Amino acid sequence: MPLKKLLRDPFKRILFELGAGYYARKLATGPEADIRRDFVRSLNLPPASPGTEALRFLDVGCGPGHVARGLAQSGYCVTGVDRSRSLLRIARKLGANERNLNFHLSATEKLPFEDASFDYTYATGVIYWVEHLAATLREMVRVTRPSGIVAFLDPHASMSVSNARAYSIQNRMSRRDTRKMVTWATSAQLNRRFEETELRRLLTDAGLVSLTLEQRLGGMVWFGQGIVPAGD
Repeated sequence: MPLKKLLRDPFKRILFELGAGYYARKLATGPEADIRRDFVRSLNLPPASPGTEALRFLDVGCGPGHVARGLAQSGYCVTGVDRSRSLLRIARKLGANERNLNFHLSATEKLPFEDASFDYTYATGVIYWVEHLAATLREMVRVTRPSGIVAFLDPHASMSVSNARAYSIQNRMSRRDTRKMVTWATSAQLNRRFEETELRRLLTDAGLVSLTLEQRLGGMVWFGQGIVPAGD
């Protein structure tokens, strides 16, 4: 393995440890917060009802836990995993009052859960970033029950700094939100952006069926999901 590729993963780990506070603030408001709320709405979740067993969610690469916390506040049972101790400290502090929310330290490619432990497994802005892409997707499928849903939010191939700036101008975003968009686009250009054909192949290879892919944010972001096949 080339030295440059070998060093990418440790570098990313250090980046999130040192920048945990900035990252938590960046995702709390603005376009990335808005698109995550839209993502959750796109799942068309049944409302949590008292007296019935709550749906079980796994947030892979949960970061500061903003999405996980919102789901827990809606009455679902949510578990978040991240490999950054600094981000998990923030997530636990922000979610300290949520009864149905817990967090674990874990790499995305080796999740510490039994097979079929969750009804929904999702990742927001994670798949494009991880070094162990295929292993992460396989693990997300493994821990999701048969007929359960694996869902994600990640950059489309069209996400670029120039397109992010144009979208920001068109939608009259503030300077702060424009910077957030440009930062996200820069990260996507340095990591991965997905064409539909590639994305479908990756999800199918991981074992998912009945794929649904939808472009959002001016076409620059994928909302995707697939179903874990039912057992024989």
